[in-house]
Amino acid sequence: MSFETAELTSDLLLALALFSIIVSTVFITRRFSNIWINRKLIHLSASPAVISYMYLFKEPYVFFAFGLFFTLVLIFPHLKAKELSWFQERKNYGEVFFCVSFSALSILFWDASTRIIAGVAMLFMAIGDSFTGMIRSRFLKRRAKHWSGSLAMLVSCIIIGYIFLGVYGTV
Repeated sequence: MSFETAELTSDLLLALALFSIIVSTVFITRRFSNIWINRKLIHLSASPAVISYMYLFKEPYVFFAFGLFFTLVLIFPHLKAKELSWFQERKNYGEVFFCVSFSALSILFWDASTRIIAGVAMLFMAIGDSFTGMIRSRFLKRRAKHWSGSLAMLVSCIIIGYIFLGVYGTV
């Protein structure tokens, strides 16, 4: 796969703008007390990056590199047992796996025929999991499974699948 310096520069500038959205969300959520809602808001803030991956990025390497960067930044507080308390929980590496999975999907499925599918999978996590957690939190005060969360995930994934893949994205 070849790409030019101009494409890389363009993707880097785009990634920096998207990075600022995610980092801003991380700092804004410091004001809120519910760790699980904060995590979901941060997940949602990754959606513009995913849509940009699907349609705007000209190569996968910058998206992949930013995903790895986020992975490293998020794992270090866990390794030092100094979690960022407003969205990280001790011994819960969900946000780390979230970034690792985005990086893996972005590099493994960078192809005209599979990039949209990879992006849809990322959106299932960014949006679907966010709706799941936010809706579930309306019914339960503690973190636990609830049918409302499963229904929210199902509905949001069907909608995302349909928007990006048509009828085939709903099955």
